[in-house]
Amino acid sequence: MTTPAVRMVRLLGTVSLICGMLIVATKLATSTRIRQNQETIMRDSVAELLPGIRKQIIYAIEPSGELKIVPGLETEGPRLFAGYDAAGRFLGVVIETSDRGYADTISAMYAYSPDKQAITGFKVVDMRETPGLGDRIRSDPDFLANFHDLDATHPPKVVKHGSKKNPWEIDAISGATISSRAVGRMLDKSVKDVVPVVLKNRDRIEKGN
Repeated sequence: MTTPAVRMVRLLGTVSLICGMLIVATKLATSTRIRQNQETIMRDSVAELLPGIRKQIIYAIEPSGELKIVPGLETEGPRLFAGYDAAGRFLGVVIETSDRGYADTISAMYAYSPDKQAITGFKVVDMRETPGLGDRIRSDPDFLANFHDLDATHPPKVVKHGSKKNPWEIDAISGATISSRAVGRMLDKSVKDVVPVVLKNRDRIEKGN
């Protein structure tokens, strides 16, 4: 004879099992949607940073410094996006980068031209900086103008607002020095670590193979 206590344990076990299955199913469903949304944001950001782009190839950067073409964003580790126009002409690469800002990590992407050896565009893709101050690194036109042709043959350097003299310097936003410096650090590190990989593999990237 089954006692009430046993029936209660069985009921609770069944409910727990169903809840667990629902949680797993929800996670799988939302993970797929989140990954798809992230890929859309990345591809749209690449298109914004490389005007005229019609084709993108994603390369994973392996620990050896070699490049491997990957189908999407599932790959762990650093990646770069190569862009080509309708005629297949190479336009440049877009590189992911990040650093700690005032409130949290700032994630960004920048366009790099091997021909000019310069950064030709910059876009913040995720941040939690102070509204009206630090978050101006996303939209301030004067700050973004730093990256129209920022010389990448020297380490990028953030300078006090209004004191920029050299083509590799980044004019900081007044009142948002910490966020501006975070941008400078992330670009400095990425230019040192990733740009040499791009230049080493330039012929291959230009051919898209």
